[in-house]
Amino acid sequence: MKLHYFHGRTPIQSLVLWHNQRRLELHVKKVVGGVWSVVILAGGAQGQPDTTRCRGPYHDREKAESALRHLAGALLEQSYRPNREEPAQWSVCAQRLARNLRLQAEANNGRFQFDPELPEPTF
Repeated sequence: MKLHYFHGRTPIQSLVLWHNQRRLELHVKKVVGGVWSVVILAGGAQGQPDTTRCRGPYHDREKAESALRHLAGALLEQSYRPNREEPAQWSVCAQRLARNLRLQAEANNGRFQFDPELPEPTF
Protein backbone atom coordinates (compact mmCIF):
# COMPACT_ATOMS: atom_id res chain seq x y z
CA MET A 1 0.00 0.00 0.00
CA LYS A 2 1.40 3.36 -1.02
CA LEU A 3 0.57 6.23 1.32
CA HIS A 4 0.16 9.78 0.12
CA TYR A 5 0.05 12.79 2.37
CA PHE A 6 -0.74 16.12 0.79
CA HIS A 7 1.79 18.32 2.55
CA GLY A 8 3.17 21.80 2.41
CA ARG A 9 4.23 24.67 4.61
CA THR A 10 1.64 27.23 3.59
CA PRO A 11 -1.85 27.24 5.12
CA ILE A 12 -4.56 25.74 2.93
CA GLN A 13 -7.99 27.36 2.89
CA SER A 14 -9.32 25.46 -0.11
CA LEU A 15 -8.19 22.80 -2.53
CA VAL A 16 -9.61 21.67 -5.88
CA LEU A 17 -9.27 18.03 -6.98
CA TRP A 18 -10.38 16.31 -10.19
CA HIS A 19 -11.21 12.73 -11.15
CA ASN A 20 -12.46 12.25 -14.71
CA GLN A 21 -15.13 14.98 -15.02
CA ARG A 22 -15.83 15.06 -11.28
CA ARG A 23 -14.80 18.18 -9.36
CA LEU A 24 -14.13 18.06 -5.64
CA GLU A 25 -13.49 21.08 -3.44
CA LEU A 26 -12.24 20.93 0.13
CA HIS A 27 -12.55 24.07 2.29
CA VAL A 28 -11.46 24.92 5.83
CA LYS A 29 -14.19 27.11 7.31
CA LYS A 30 -14.61 28.76 10.69
CA VAL A 31 -17.85 27.65 12.33
CA VAL A 32 -17.93 29.66 15.55
CA GLY A 33 -15.33 30.99 17.99
CA GLY A 34 -12.32 28.70 17.79
CA VAL A 35 -14.22 25.86 16.10
CA TRP A 36 -13.37 24.94 12.50
CA SER A 37 -14.74 22.42 10.00
CA VAL A 38 -13.66 20.88 6.71
CA VAL A 39 -16.41 21.29 4.11
CA ILE A 40 -16.32 18.96 1.09
CA LEU A 41 -18.29 19.75 -2.08
CA ALA A 42 -18.52 17.51 -5.15
CA GLY A 43 -20.16 17.87 -8.52
CA GLY A 44 -19.70 18.14 -12.25
CA ALA A 45 -17.39 20.57 -13.98
CA GLN A 46 -20.24 23.02 -14.60
CA GLY A 47 -23.00 24.00 -12.21
CA GLN A 48 -23.48 23.65 -8.49
CA PRO A 49 -22.26 20.84 -6.22
CA ASP A 50 -24.55 17.84 -5.92
CA THR A 51 -22.92 16.30 -2.84
CA THR A 52 -21.81 18.01 0.37
CA ARG A 53 -20.08 16.69 3.48
CA CYS A 54 -18.64 18.25 6.62
CA ARG A 55 -15.86 16.93 8.84
CA GLY A 56 -15.16 18.21 12.31
CA PRO A 57 -15.43 20.02 14.62
CA TYR A 58 -11.78 20.88 15.07
CA HIS A 59 -10.80 23.17 17.91
CA ASP A 60 -8.09 25.04 16.04
CA ARG A 61 -7.32 25.91 12.45
CA GLU A 62 -4.16 23.80 12.26
CA LYS A 63 -6.07 20.63 13.13
CA ALA A 64 -8.66 21.40 10.45
CA GLU A 65 -5.90 21.99 7.88
CA SER A 66 -4.25 18.74 8.92
CA ALA A 67 -7.55 16.92 8.38
CA LEU A 68 -7.88 18.55 4.94
CA ARG A 69 -4.36 17.40 4.02
CA HIS A 70 -5.14 13.89 5.24
CA LEU A 71 -8.36 13.79 3.18
CA ALA A 72 -6.48 15.05 0.12
CA GLY A 73 -3.87 12.32 0.58
CA ALA A 74 -6.58 9.67 0.75
CA LEU A 75 -8.19 11.09 -2.40
CA LEU A 76 -4.84 10.96 -4.22
CA GLU A 77 -4.90 7.21 -3.51
CA GLN A 78 -8.23 7.08 -5.38
CA SER A 79 -6.77 8.73 -8.51
CA TYR A 80 -7.91 12.29 -7.82
CA ARG A 81 -5.45 14.89 -9.06
CA PRO A 82 -4.98 18.24 -7.34
CA ASN A 83 -5.04 21.56 -9.13
CA ARG A 84 -3.66 24.21 -6.76
CA GLU A 85 -3.76 26.99 -9.37
CA GLU A 86 -7.48 26.59 -10.08
CA PRO A 87 -9.68 28.85 -7.94
CA ALA A 88 -12.49 27.41 -5.87
CA GLN A 89 -15.89 27.95 -7.51
CA TRP A 90 -18.10 26.86 -4.65
CA SER A 91 -16.76 28.93 -1.77
CA VAL A 92 -20.17 30.59 -1.25
CA CYS A 93 -21.81 27.15 -0.91
CA ALA A 94 -19.08 26.13 1.56
CA GLN A 95 -19.67 29.29 3.60
CA ARG A 96 -23.42 28.56 3.68
CA LEU A 97 -22.75 25.06 5.02
CA ALA A 98 -20.45 26.49 7.72
CA ARG A 99 -23.17 29.00 8.67
CA ASN A 100 -25.72 26.17 8.90
CA LEU A 101 -23.35 24.27 11.21
CA ARG A 102 -23.06 27.37 13.40
CA LEU A 103 -26.86 27.78 13.53
CA GLN A 104 -27.30 24.11 14.46
CA ALA A 105 -24.70 24.45 17.21
CA GLU A 106 -26.46 27.53 18.58
CA ALA A 107 -29.84 25.75 18.49
CA ASN A 108 -28.41 22.77 20.39
CA ASN A 109 -26.69 24.92 23.00
CA GLY A 110 -29.28 24.56 25.74
CA ARG A 111 -29.01 26.73 28.81
CA PHE A 112 -30.60 25.81 32.11
CA GLN A 113 -30.91 27.98 35.17
CA PHE A 114 -32.08 26.43 38.40
CA ASP A 115 -34.83 28.36 40.18
CA PRO A 116 -35.65 26.97 43.64
CA GLU A 117 -38.99 28.85 43.65
CA LEU A 118 -40.40 26.79 40.77
CA PRO A 119 -42.31 23.64 41.79
CA GLU A 120 -40.98 20.26 40.85
CA PRO A 121 -42.69 18.68 37.84
CA THR A 122 -44.96 15.72 38.56
CA PHE A 123 -45.17 12.85 36.16
